[in-house]
Amino acid sequence: MRPVELELGVIAQAAGSARLHMGATDVIVGVKVEVGSPSQGAPDQGRLQVTVEFSPCASPIYQGRFGETYGEQIAAAIEASLAPGGRGGGSDASSSGCGIDLSKLLILRGKTCWMVFVDALVLNDDGNVVTAVSAATLAALRDTRIPKVEVVTDAAGEEELELDDSPGSAWRLDVGGVPLVLTASQVGAQCVVDLTAAEERCATSGLHVAVNRAGQVCGVTMTGRKGIDSSMLLLMMETAQKLGPVLWEQLMKFLTR
Repeated sequence: MRPVELELGVIAQAAGSARLHMGATDVIVGVKVEVGSPSQGAPDQGRLQVTVEFSPCASPIYQGRFGETYGEQIAAAIEASLAPGGRGGGSDASSSGCGIDLSKLLILRGKTCWMVFVDALVLNDDGNVVTAVSAATLAALRDTRIPKVEVVTDAAGEEELELDDSPGSAWRLDVGGVPLVLTASQVGAQCVVDLTAAEERCATSGLHVAVNRAGQVCGVTMTGRKGIDSSMLLLMMETAQKLGPVLWEQLMKFLTR
């Protein structure tokens, strides 16, 4: 894969942020946290939402509706990797080993929780943008600090929230189960990864595979103009399972130093 360059804390107003270069592909991710209400389908969990947008400078093809649609597709793939149960709840990252344990974001069951908003901006797309956004998201979430909240009871017996936003009391999300989304593409009879934008135009099909640090597959999405036969599908999965943990550990070495 192409060299990866990573910067943290690039957005001062964000709870966490990261900028990542993968070759000439350039993405920036910011994380915002707010106190809100759990969804009705998951009253014992916090909430997470991902958006992906393309800068007009990223590539001429992203001007107009195509850029919006492709951004929504990438956001859905990243969000599914972070919260495997899907929007509305039901995910259990603590038992599946994939994604974020959204129950850690709960403050008051059915009433109050932390809402995590992940906003990605693609500044330049020279291929493999899904993996670049996924890796930058992992880094930004690792950089995120969430204020400490305590539930207290007032004189009338009502529950209130006390927010301590001092840096020393903030806590980090556990990103140990967050997978990376790797794209394996078919060019002719070959399975290849980390294609440039020019190389991607030669690919007939592809597979976005979410793989955690243990090599466990957490989700799969197909892409491309043609279907994938069973032997190529197996090769794509095996390739992603081999490379995913390697890239994950490389990122963690930088993030924990």
